Amino acid sequence: MTPSATAVAPTEPSRHKCLIYDGDPSEQLPVVVPFLSAGLRNNWRCLYVGSPAMVRMVDSALTAHGVDTAGEVQVRSLVLSSDQSHLVNGKFEPQKMVDMLCGMVDEAVGDGREGLCASGDMLWELGTTKNFDRLLEYEALLEEVFRSKPLRGICQYHRNMVPAQAVHDALLAHRSVYIGEQLNSDNFFYIPPELLLERHNGSTATKQGEWMCQQITRVLEAEHKRDKATAALRASEAHQRQLSEELAEMNRHLERRVLERTAELETANKHLESFSYSVSHDLRAPLRSIVGFSEMLAEECGEALGEAGRKHLDRVLANGQRMQELIDGLLSLSGVIRAELMRVPVDFSRLAEEVAKEVREVAPERQAEILIQSGLHTTADRALLRAVLTNLVGNAWKFTAKVAMARIEIGQKKSEHGQPVFFVKDNGAGFEMQYAQKLFGAFQRLHTEQEFPGTGIGLATVQRIIARHGGQIWAESTPAHGATFSFTLSPPA
Repeated sequence: MTPSATAVAPTEPSRHKCLIYDGDPSEQLPVVVPFLSAGLRNNWRCLYVGSPAMVRMVDSALTAHGVDTAGEVQVRSLVLSSDQSHLVNGKFEPQKMVDMLCGMVDEAVGDGREGLCASGDMLWELGTTKNFDRLLEYEALLEEVFRSKPLRGICQYHRNMVPAQAVHDALLAHRSVYIGEQLNSDNFFYIPPELLLERHNGSTATKQGEWMCQQITRVLEAEHKRDKATAALRASEAHQRQLSEELAEMNRHLERRVLERTAELETANKHLESFSYSVSHDLRAPLRSIVGFSEMLAEECGEALGEAGRKHLDRVLANGQRMQELIDGLLSLSGVIRAELMRVPVDFSRLAEEVAKEVREVAPERQAEILIQSGLHTTADRALLRAVLTNLVGNAWKFTAKVAMARIEIGQKKSEHGQPVFFVKDNGAGFEMQYAQKLFGAFQRLHTEQEFPGTGIGLATVQRIIARHGGQIWAESTPAHGATFSFTLSPPA
């Protein structure tokens, strides 16, 4: 049989709902309180009907929810009622109750409200249990009101107190049902009021058959959607498994490549270190000969060379000595890379004082202030950390040589993440920050030999020592306003 074209096929929950719960009456509150609160916010008159104890419970729950219950009651936005005047000699008359609710809806609209939000305990509203035999008629009549008037409602049924037949009838008459707090917006038990209210005759049987056909169609469509969703879920799970396996294989391949590349890099570094050490070491002997014979030539044949010859010889000696310094720097850098790291507790402040004393001995006549923060400690390779301070403090001493009153600070601060950061700060020549990335490369210098002597090996050595300690080093500066070199030392694993 083809479903009727006029059949009700809801796309959203009905405005006429029922709540079926068991246990303590307070179990209704998670549904009723938001329902009434939303109605008050949206300018609907709100009605709750129940026993005096239930009314007090709902009153307290609304107040706890932030509703000014007393104020809302005073302006008749909220009606809390235990009235049973709709019962005639204790007997429930469905049409009388429906007429009363229609009047309340019309009154609310007449007072400028959007309509009426009604909720009530059906055991209290219907009185004694013998009145439940007309519940099906009442709910069917009421459903027609919900279709025609601005009425929203939730009828409450306590599963353990309301007769089982009444709960069954409630399911038949409500399209949307709360089971506890869960809303079932498509109740398959629901039968439209036009079918419930019809007498059993030929036409009713036809309508009933059409409705059953519609229900079967809805069930089949729901099952089709379920099967389609299940198939899609299975396909998605299979695709996810495939992607997971592919990702795992990619990770395994990547791990192998990383291990291979790491081994290749370690081998290349060892060869490079060995080559650098060998070249530097092998260059020292012939360079010593060049410098030595140049010195002998200057001493024994200086007068015969004349003034121009002596100047040329002096340049040979100066460049030979500079090359000696560069080779010594390369050997020192190679030693830093090759040396085994021996971490021990280090009194950083005391070590800085030792280095500062050695630096002062280079030019004791200079007016300079060296401030060292006391009480600083760390864990590091003491010899390598001394090399760091010797280079940084030595640079600070060198680049403040042209300052009338030099000032060098050695101390510690905290990073934004709470990590200790050591620093060496001076008020010397400084440099342009755009060239800062060149500082830590071997033989990279930002000043000429005539301005400040040096090989450009010191900061490269410092950077490698800090890296071996798992830390970082960076510099900040403004020309003619000094520089600050900051570094971290990661704790041992």
